[in-house]
Amino acid sequence: MSITSDVAEFVKNVHYNDLPSRVVQETKRLFLDSMGCAFGGIKTQKGEIAMQLARSLGGPAEASLLGTREKVSAASSAFATGELLNALDYEALLSPPDHATPYVMAAPLALGEMNKASGSELIVALAVAHELATRIGSSLVFGNRFAVELPERGMAMSLPTPGYGLCTFAGAAAAGRLAGLNVEKIAHAMGIAGYSAPVPMLMKFATTTPASMAKYLSAGILSQTQVTAVLLADMGYTGDTEVLDGNYGFWRAFGCDGWRPEYVTGGLGTKWLFPERIFYKTFPCCGAMQNSLAHVHAIVTEHDLRPGDIAGMTVRLNALAELPAWRMTSLSTHIDVQFSVPFVLSLVTHRIEPGPSWQAPETMKDEGIIQFMEKVTVITDLDDDVSHRPDVEITVGTGTARKVYEKRGLAPGHATTDTDLSEKFKGNISAFLNEAGIQKIVDVIQNLEHCSDMAQLFPLWTDGTSL
Repeated sequence: MSITSDVAEFVKNVHYNDLPSRVVQETKRLFLDSMGCAFGGIKTQKGEIAMQLARSLGGPAEASLLGTREKVSAASSAFATGELLNALDYEALLSPPDHATPYVMAAPLALGEMNKASGSELIVALAVAHELATRIGSSLVFGNRFAVELPERGMAMSLPTPGYGLCTFAGAAAAGRLAGLNVEKIAHAMGIAGYSAPVPMLMKFATTTPASMAKYLSAGILSQTQVTAVLLADMGYTGDTEVLDGNYGFWRAFGCDGWRPEYVTGGLGTKWLFPERIFYKTFPCCGAMQNSLAHVHAIVTEHDLRPGDIAGMTVRLNALAELPAWRMTSLSTHIDVQFSVPFVLSLVTHRIEPGPSWQAPETMKDEGIIQFMEKVTVITDLDDDVSHRPDVEITVGTGTARKVYEKRGLAPGHATTDTDLSEKFKGNISAFLNEAGIQKIVDVIQNLEHCSDMAQLFPLWTDGTSL
């Protein structure tokens, strides 16, 4: 059998009872966090446009438009949900390929609702999607052609992945399972989706300002493609059932130097990788700044510092902060906020509550927040003699009254508890539901395996407890 067929066999035949408890628990945590991030994105400009397009595309009433009582086609629903999941850049990271969730969750949600899949089936599908994403991401060998040139440094820098088109197989396969496809048709859906995968554009994104709403790849478009691939396969449309395989397989079409198929199938179904590789964000912005932001927050709160108290701030980040998108100080849209290191450092210094308010228009226009950016200095690991420098250094006062506060290493609280995730969820959805409604959703997701029809989840977002 081909690698593609092996994957399809696994996707179809794995059962809920085959999942280790750790996998079930982390999948539910990931689902709760992701739904909160999607709701938080509804009122962003990117989110509003996504909802508007989904409505205009319309179609049969197959799946929900998140946060409303409306139903649209499964493809339109997946488009909107994919865009919402990534609208705030607040979703969890999976290493590799980092931003997998928006690209693998939306299509299974849409087709699962359409086909009245159970909560336990949804858990299996989402676990499978994230496992395949990290395995396929690990299998690809990215060469120097994907490195970003830094002429002023006289070097090139590699990014974790050149693009998220590789996630298309994971989302299509998981959605195909929830649509009831057999092994052969799941393989066909993967083949159709693989031939429709976007080219790798992450490097172009990282070097272009202002940042576009599509960012490193539109999660909505990829999710919509996955749904289309599954529906086509179900109708008998054929795809390449060896799309991952051979000398001319996806790895080569994606521009990779090679691939390691054993990374995809080795221990598949017996050793689950993704639960140990998830990182949940505390702040709605790029993952590269999360640890430094936690350090700044700790210093500001521990010493009760106000923006006016601070004379200067120096933050040490990895080489990603060398790229144009991370050095922006003039912001055009809420997308720019997600990558501007000086701006998000100013936000946490001003004690703006992490969540949708970070990217609200009034926040972007706040003169105090904008002016504080001038106090921020960013150094990276590429600078000379930085090995002894702290991760964060905040200077208060001058002369004999001068004080310097430092933080190094991994910030405390790096591991995200269930309580942390529940509080983050509440913060993201509080504009839509009252406390009782929010708690009801949290309870249902924490007991998702007992839900007989996942379509019952969606009325919870808009029931009588709505604000």
